[in-house]
Amino acid sequence: MNSQEAVLLTRYVKALCPQQKFDEFTADAWHDVLGHLTLLECRSAAAEMARRKPFVSPAEIIDVIRQRRGNNARDIQGPGLPAAVPDADPDDVTAYLAAVRAQRTRAGDGQELKPRDMKALLSSVGRDVPAEGDTKGPLSVPCPHCRAKALHACRSHGGRRLSLFHPSRIDAANGGVVPDPDAEIARRKAASAAALADREQSGEAS
Repeated sequence: MNSQEAVLLTRYVKALCPQQKFDEFTADAWHDVLGHLTLLECRSAAAEMARRKPFVSPAEIIDVIRQRRGNNARDIQGPGLPAAVPDADPDDVTAYLAAVRAQRTRAGDGQELKPRDMKALLSSVGRDVPAEGDTKGPLSVPCPHCRAKALHACRSHGGRRLSLFHPSRIDAANGGVVPDPDAEIARRKAASAAALADREQSGEAS
């Protein structure tokens, strides 16, 4: 509300409350207190107060508007009640919360909330799953230890999903070479057999 609108408001309140005293400085004082609000809100709040009291103060106008805004914001909460779907991806927590706050602010200010077209909202829903060659890091290669496929987490011997990666998978991703799991198992068996043979030979020699 600007200074000219503040003059209109004081004249309106004077018409509502003829016994209330106003002078040439009243409009400026009311503008200092109510300038952050709209003329329409202040007029409506003043009319509500004038139905109950012979005098209307700026503080009472603010209280009525604050209560109305709180009721408007509260009424849009709950299943099926919001008048608008937040314009943000629910997976983007920061953006979604900002959209919800903006929606509640618009409702509290008395702004009209129009439901958006569902096709427009759903057009951006969902994300493309990257192809195996489009990723980087341990997930980009299968694990030679537990045989987890690319883009899948490593598993323990009991089948539990691990939050970390097996060292051999990290090595494979860093080296850019994906080892064959069967060849890795054969290599380990051969190394074990060779170590066992060495031990047997050492025992015979002694």
